[in-house]
Amino acid sequence: MIVSRLLRRTSIALSLAALASCAQPAYVPGDVAGPPLPDAEYRQAARGGIPVYRIDTQRSRIYMRVGRDGPMKSAGHDHLIASEDIEGLVLLSEDSAASRADLRLPLQRLIVDDPEYRSRFGLEADLSESAINGTTRNMQDKVLESGTYPWATASASIASASDERVTLAVSITLHGTAFEYIVPAELEVRPDRLSVAGKMTIQHGDFGLTPYSAAGGLLRVAEHIDIEFELSAERLDTSRNLQEIS
Repeated sequence: MIVSRLLRRTSIALSLAALASCAQPAYVPGDVAGPPLPDAEYRQAARGGIPVYRIDTQRSRIYMRVGRDGPMKSAGHDHLIASEDIEGLVLLSEDSAASRADLRLPLQRLIVDDPEYRSRFGLEADLSESAINGTTRNMQDKVLESGTYPWATASASIASASDERVTLAVSITLHGTAFEYIVPAELEVRPDRLSVAGKMTIQHGDFGLTPYSAAGGLLRVAEHIDIEFELSAERLDTSRNLQEIS
């Protein structure tokens, strides 16, 4: 019985390895217009003298670490997904309750298992291009269904604030479903720029997503997703040009 079980596990592991080694074409993202941001509300705030900021895409990143689960999880590896394409607006009022942010990011341009990002999170960085392409296709087509739901959006407000620490009330819409979270974060405000950083955990089930699995569920993606975000936003000179808000 023990020998039979070991042979079965070895057979599955070899099958998974063979599958990973097969050539996988690169995923090609589509060009889909993003959902509109609530520009009018930010213009109104700017006319009232409230500072308005625009997310600096070059300096903003979101990292998502997706673990593995199941009896055969040792045959797989964790994945590191990143977004370099966050867009959005922020207004920061002296009344923290009136502050808000609205963000959007294109799911089809998510970056999967970039070696530099994997190293940053202590993950092995030598995954094959074929394995990365396969993971990307499974994530995009079978989990996110990004052909149907190509964007994720988030809105945030300040639930509480103390010095440079804030607690954010965040609503994320993904896969056609919205879910709310309370997220502690660090906020730094300078004359021309602000930055906010924090960590949170979401579940696939929050958005009706089914984690990808193989070998009859013996190897599968973990239910939870650990997220780290580092967002930077540049203050707009709205007194000169309200058209900058877009």
